Amino acid sequence: MHAYTLLLTVAKAFRSFIFAAMAIIVPYYLSSLGINAVYTSIVIFISLVSGAVFILLYPRVKMKLKPKMILLSGLMVLAFLILIFTRNVYVFILAIFIGGISLTGRDFSAYQPVEQYTISRYEQNQKSKNTAFSVYNFGSYGSAAIASLFLFLYVHYVFSYIFMVLLVFALAQLMIYLAISFPEYSRPSAASEIPGEVRRHISSLSALFTIDAFGGGFVTTSMITLWFKVVYHISLGYAGFIFIIVNIVTAISILISSRISGKIGLIRTMVYTHVISNFFLILMPVIPNLIASQVFLYLRQTTSQMDVPARDSFTNTIIPADYRVNSNSVFTTVRTLGQVPGPAIGGFLIDAMPPSLLYVAGATKIIYDISLYVKYRWFRD
Repeated sequence: MHAYTLLLTVAKAFRSFIFAAMAIIVPYYLSSLGINAVYTSIVIFISLVSGAVFILLYPRVKMKLKPKMILLSGLMVLAFLILIFTRNVYVFILAIFIGGISLTGRDFSAYQPVEQYTISRYEQNQKSKNTAFSVYNFGSYGSAAIASLFLFLYVHYVFSYIFMVLLVFALAQLMIYLAISFPEYSRPSAASEIPGEVRRHISSLSALFTIDAFGGGFVTTSMITLWFKVVYHISLGYAGFIFIIVNIVTAISILISSRISGKIGLIRTMVYTHVISNFFLILMPVIPNLIASQVFLYLRQTTSQMDVPARDSFTNTIIPADYRVNSNSVFTTVRTLGQVPGPAIGGFLIDAMPPSLLYVAGATKIIYDISLYVKYRWFRD
């Protein structure tokens, strides 16, 4: 793999540590400010809205890729400086917006489209591209597991200290971007210049990813943590323990993904593994027992994210190189916007009937799986 691919993998790992830690601590941090479960879900909802606006507007900034990534990373550093010195729910939301910090536990951010484009340019061979995206996502979930371990071992839970640790990771990401040479691309001057076939792929995939993201909005890391907290009254340390296993299992599955996609193809990998994971998601609340719910969650994670490197490779193959930064930005935006209603609706579902949160999420995501297969079963990589 190219050296810049490895550096971007490390940058994503640092960022994923931040996002994973933030997603787990949010219900507990807001609880320390006197915010209950329903209002916590609304705060998560507001943060997703602001994050979606950020992701939507940031690609419109007319800068070269390198200074754009440096500015973006610098804003995250500023956000954690704010969080370290201020404890207020409104300032918290403002800092999340300024820093482009995802509270989903996943990397839906303005960084990802540029990183994916850069990897696709440096990894020209299809096999190396598949492997690169697997390693890229493996680093993400591996670092998320380390973030969960950190929260499990850190027993004092002084939130300002946690934010200081996350500030160090934000600074490390900034240093990496300073060292990378990002490729430039031919920016289309008008939407009419995009070939019709490319526009159709972007529109179709955007609609499909919106359905998947809508279901995913109910089961972000923050919402799963909130669900376990409300249903089983677990502590922050125990939540950290759960997500240690979740992220380790997910990281291992990410590495296996490229082998599976090499045998059965990208589309079948995306669909088959996703259907299995959503079946286990629906089973999570069937047996009302903490251990049983954890087991089904872990089983879900064995295949839950196998579609991610396959999807990254697929979208960065079916879309021509000159349109990948824009299309990746569109896909990131629609996935972020698609998640937005989930926490707001999910908070009320948890309050009214907790199992319904997981039933709705699983059923919606299976609809996406079937629709994707029907639409793109012809694709051969």
